[in-house]
Amino acid sequence: MRPPGFFFANLRSAFHCITLVLVVLGAGCDAAFSERAIQLKWEMLIPPTEPLTNFVEDLPLEQQKALRDFNYLQGYLSFGGAEQLADQIDEAKKKVDANREKFAKQGVDIDALYQRYLDWVAEIEKRGTLTEKKFEGEQVAIAGYLLPLDFDPDGATEFLLVPYFGACIHEPPPPPNQVIYVKSSAPFAPTSLFQGVLITGTMRVQSEKKDLSFVDGSSEIALGYVLENGTIEPYPNE
Repeated sequence: MRPPGFFFANLRSAFHCITLVLVVLGAGCDAAFSERAIQLKWEMLIPPTEPLTNFVEDLPLEQQKALRDFNYLQGYLSFGGAEQLADQIDEAKKKVDANREKFAKQGVDIDALYQRYLDWVAEIEKRGTLTEKKFEGEQVAIAGYLLPLDFDPDGATEFLLVPYFGACIHEPPPPPNQVIYVKSSAPFAPTSLFQGVLITGTMRVQSEKKDLSFVDGSSEIALGYVLENGTIEPYPNE
């Protein structure tokens, strides 16, 4: 941006020349910054690992249903107001006991199968926390969908960037290595929730949790990356 003095008619021509040179050099630096930024895709934030087989989809439908019954029971038991769900818990226990007896006659240990399922889920969750350390301190650019962490009509400076429309609100949160906490260099006012943007800034590889507010409450979102001094521009994500 040209300094105000540049436009004063009574300034000497030499000052005009010096200012013009500075402006050109500044533009060149901005271009160089943009060119040297690593153009990231979301899959690049996930470290390579051995493929994890989804064994559940290969199970007979009856066994898949039995695993769902186990999940329902555990969900009811973990709910804070379990006393209010006594009838549902009792019904879920009956289904689990019936499944246990039925599959035992078929030589299938449904409890062991459910433990295998829990281990599989735990491995998925663990992989979701893995991050790519090589991007620490790098200048990067990445496109995604923007969720403001605070609401100000003049613009916010803290956001979550997510890879797909609806994440964290209409859909479950992505794994932490697919969520970026953005600290922008200037206030930005999104034109809509989940506005598509391109953000350029300095990447920090660090795990954090941020509260995302909704109309009817809030939710704590885990993330694996922070993007500092971010510059935000609208971007037509597909």
